[in-house]
Amino acid sequence: MPRHALPARRFRRPSAALAAVALSFSLVATACSDSDSDGDTPGQSAAPPAPGAASAQPPARQGGQLTMLAVQDSAQLDVFRTAYVAVTDEPRLSALYDPLFVIQPGNGAVVPHLGESVSTSDGGLTWTLKLRPNVQFSDGTPFDAAAVKTNWEMHANPATQSLHRAAAAGLVLAVVDPLTLSVKPPAPNANFDRTLAQELTYIESPAQLAKGPEVYGSQPVGAGPFVLRSWVRGNEQVFVRNPTYWQKDKGLPKLDGFTVKNVPDIQQQLNSVKSGQADVFTSSDPALLDRGAKDANASVLKVDGGQYFMFNLARAPFDDPRARRAVSLALDPAEIPRVLDNGYIPAKGLFAATSQFFAPASVQAAYDQAEAQRLFDELEREGKKVDFTYLIPQNPSSKKTAEYMQSRLHTYRNVTMRVEALEIGAYIVKSAIQKDFQGLLTQRWVVDPEPQLFNAFHSRSPLNYGGYVSAEADRALAAGRASVDPAVRKQAYADLQKALVQDMPVWVYSEAVVGPIYNDKITGVELYNAGVLFMDRIGLK
Repeated sequence: MPRHALPARRFRRPSAALAAVALSFSLVATACSDSDSDGDTPGQSAAPPAPGAASAQPPARQGGQLTMLAVQDSAQLDVFRTAYVAVTDEPRLSALYDPLFVIQPGNGAVVPHLGESVSTSDGGLTWTLKLRPNVQFSDGTPFDAAAVKTNWEMHANPATQSLHRAAAAGLVLAVVDPLTLSVKPPAPNANFDRTLAQELTYIESPAQLAKGPEVYGSQPVGAGPFVLRSWVRGNEQVFVRNPTYWQKDKGLPKLDGFTVKNVPDIQQQLNSVKSGQADVFTSSDPALLDRGAKDANASVLKVDGGQYFMFNLARAPFDDPRARRAVSLALDPAEIPRVLDNGYIPAKGLFAATSQFFAPASVQAAYDQAEAQRLFDELEREGKKVDFTYLIPQNPSSKKTAEYMQSRLHTYRNVTMRVEALEIGAYIVKSAIQKDFQGLLTQRWVVDPEPQLFNAFHSRSPLNYGGYVSAEADRALAAGRASVDPAVRKQAYADLQKALVQDMPVWVYSEAVVGPIYNDKITGVELYNAGVLFMDRIGLK
């Protein structure tokens, strides 16, 4: 029996859309209500993706150009070495490639886009992926099952250096026919469709891939609504309409093209949108999103994850759980937004207080100066003084937050904190590749626990940068992966929260928000996954 036999996923993910918002986030799609929709049975959708909350907006007119802002230039634009993050490169990937499948905000359903369906009839032992017919890459080659297989096998190959290798590793793939791919995960995975939608959803032309990474990274070829016409490194990228786009008969994309300009200062980004010098950008800064909603237009989605302090459990001083606990008790999440005026929402853990997975019985310990000092003193007496360097990405917001933490810890005895700020490329190499850190400022936007939390915290995951090892956490993550039953998943992630609170591999101090800020010329704003713009439908009024 096909996937119909499994219970449908109906995820309630409330998020606080600001008053001025025209409910446009596809991730925010149902953000302002707790109502369940009759979303597709997981992996069994054949209908087009449901529109996001932007259905409240009028559709865009045909034609025109817009300017999008980014905090930095892309390092490359291939599907392997580019982070799938809405506030960085993912809107550009959406434009170039189009997603195979997406997670629909609000109800959490996995819905098709370039794909036609993805299903399992045996509880996740095997999956069948079907593609839409008559789709081509912009170079004229067929978008078919063989192309998907090529991409996923390259993800799995260590030589590719894919950021998404963990999602493809161990997959056994077989082309059944030109539009059908059989997929066998390395272990039964009832939620593989969620991995597909978030980590394997972009496909590049195999003909271009054959030219090597120096070519396919800077001259990407996909099947999305736009193609890259020019790229002036450090300055701008120009995208123009793909004349062979598979939805051209529907009048998509709406735009003739768009330009991405690099503006590192986020306040300058907002000023540019307000003045009309630019049209749209995506932010995860709570205060900026609040100002954007008041001064222009913004959509705000609250997701799980958040901004947090990651401890390296394989290195002193944080190989000792008392050191991790001492630092977390010494700092007050509620004080950060009061002192820094940054709009942060104080967190109680990796799941937002409004999340369906939030476990109120398993929250991080409250701020406790006396207990923190007791632990610092105890460790110092044992010759284990808490002395560490905190690695952060080089930007004003991260610097302010880190310096606040440093100033607060300076008020305690027997603890020393230094701050090391690196430009983003060096920061990624040192933290994610070399794992050369003691403490790390990082952030995660989680539209669904699978696969992100498995990747981040399972002891065997190559993406477990902090070296966290816990049999309890491993069991909880495996249980969450193995079931689509909402009650089973809720209990699994409650068990995970209990383990995380006990072991403190991370200290989460701010809940996660993300959203686009755009001016009054823009309409047709819809998003998917954790805040990614559908580039086929955004346009001008």
